[in-house]
Amino acid sequence: MSTYAIGDIQGCYKEFKKLLKEIKFNKNKDTLWLAGDLVNRGPNSLDVIKYIMDLDSKAISVLGNHDFYLLASYFKAAPWPYQKNNFEDILSNKNCDEIINWLRHRKIVFEDSKLGYILVHAGIYPKWGIKEILSMASLIEEKLRGEECKDFIETLWSNNPLTWNKNLSIKEKMVFSTNVFTRMRYLRKENLSLEFETKICPDDNKSDSILPWYDFDSDIYNRYKIITGHWSTLGFKETKNVISIDTGCVWKNKLTAIKILKNRKVVKYDIQC
Repeated sequence: MSTYAIGDIQGCYKEFKKLLKEIKFNKNKDTLWLAGDLVNRGPNSLDVIKYIMDLDSKAISVLGNHDFYLLASYFKAAPWPYQKNNFEDILSNKNCDEIINWLRHRKIVFEDSKLGYILVHAGIYPKWGIKEILSMASLIEEKLRGEECKDFIETLWSNNPLTWNKNLSIKEKMVFSTNVFTRMRYLRKENLSLEFETKICPDDNKSDSILPWYDFDSDIYNRYKIITGHWSTLGFKETKNVISIDTGCVWKNKLTAIKILKNRKVVKYDIQC
């Protein structure tokens, strides 16, 4: 019985199945952790979601920013530019309502305290402890599952607030937290504010004013290793505290999986896309 984490699939079903064959995934025994962005851009978002839905409890998926685009497209949530996305196979499917309901019940953050891992699409805000992380994730999940889902999604089309403050309103905290969990790459050194413009690999970043979110000190690293997707230009990166596994399958690069071992060790697998 093994646990594997897989990076952003983004509708690349053929490549996803090829990777599952590579790791010899056994759906009767093994568990998949999926780092979000199951859909969009690739040609077979519907097939990806249907396969993962059929795995039931054997698949744990967190929501990524492209998964939010699918929710926005379903609800026609303004001002999201939902018309520009590649979801027609899902939205026209007879089981669309069931699929969207399933997606609305995915997690924002998954914690495995026994193995010592957190699974999240983009990252963890360095100032937060585990109670704040799970509390904010729970508030977002509750909104997505409730009757005000569309209204909530419409509030999320915003970069503001850029800086965390305990005095923010609940609405502002949820917008900030959703952006952290699903969109964050860089933070400004001076005040740890979110910086959304820069998407290049940190090795190519020439700015002295920003750093990748994982380069800031955080107490959370004493207890957990963070598994993320989202950042295809970063590619695969493993440090003591973080493993990034979005390797740009939809851009004809690679799709990556890691096998979770004891003591925060992993084995990497990938296939060419």
